[in-house]
Amino acid sequence: MKKIGLAFCALLLILSSCSSSDSSSTSSGTLLKKVIETYDDGTVETFNYIYNGNKIVRVTSDFGEETVYTYAGDLIVKEESYLDDMLEDETTFEYNASQKLIKSIRTNTSEVEVDNFTYNSNNTVSFITTYNGVTKATGTIYFNGDQPFKKEMLVDPGTIFEIDQIEESTFDNKVNPLANVLGFSKINIASPNFRVGYDGISNNVLVFKIDNVVRGSSTYTYNSNNMPASEVYDDEQDEFDSNLQYIYN
Repeated sequence: MKKIGLAFCALLLILSSCSSSDSSSTSSGTLLKKVIETYDDGTVETFNYIYNGNKIVRVTSDFGEETVYTYAGDLIVKEESYLDDMLEDETTFEYNASQKLIKSIRTNTSEVEVDNFTYNSNNTVSFITTYNGVTKATGTIYFNGDQPFKKEMLVDPGTIFEIDQIEESTFDNKVNPLANVLGFSKINIASPNFRVGYDGISNNVLVFKIDNVVRGSSTYTYNSNNMPASEVYDDEQDEFDSNLQYIYN
C-alpha cells in the first residue's frame, strides 16, 4: 500500500531530518488526525493518528496495522510496527549531543540491520548499513537545507550482486501534514537501505525517481493552512494508484 510509509514510516516514505531543527515552526500548528486512502480496486483504508500534545503516540489502520512510538524527552527513540497485534519490526534511534541521528537499528525475527551515519562538512551524510554483521550498503544522502532529497548508494558491495542506485525526490512549497509532529523530522534518514526515498519534512513529495526513472508522482489540493487536503498518487508501475483525503484536528 502506497501510504504505509506516511502512516507507518516504512518503505516509500517517512518524514524526518538529520537536522537539529525540527521544522515544525513552518506550519500552522495543525496536526494530522486521519488519512483515508482509496485504492484503484475500490478498497478503502483509514489511518488514524494519536498524539500526546505534539508527540506522536501511535498510528493505526483498519487493516490491522499499528506503529507505536517511544520518546526520550523530545526525541523519538523507538518505533514498533505491528500487524494484527504481532510485532513485525522494531527500530531504535540514537542521537549525538546536537540531537542528530547517528545510528538506527532495525530488528525483526530474522535480521538485525544497523545504520551508522557520519555528518560531512559539505552538508551531506554518509552511511554504512550492516545486515547481521555483514556490510549490506554504503552511500551518501544529499540535502536541500534540512530536507534530504537524494540518496546515492552501493548495495551488496564487493559481491556479484553489487549495484549502484540513485533515489531522488522533488517537493512542492506547501506544508507537510506531519510538519508539527515533535521529533519526527529527526528520523527521516533512518534505515536508508530498507526504506525507499524520503518524505517531506516541511513540504510534500511531488515526484520520486530511481536512477532517473519516475516511479511515483503526486498531485495535491490544499486547505487554507496550505496543507494537503487531498492527493492523487500515480504509481508508475500501476500497483498502488490511490486517492487520499487528509483530515486535521
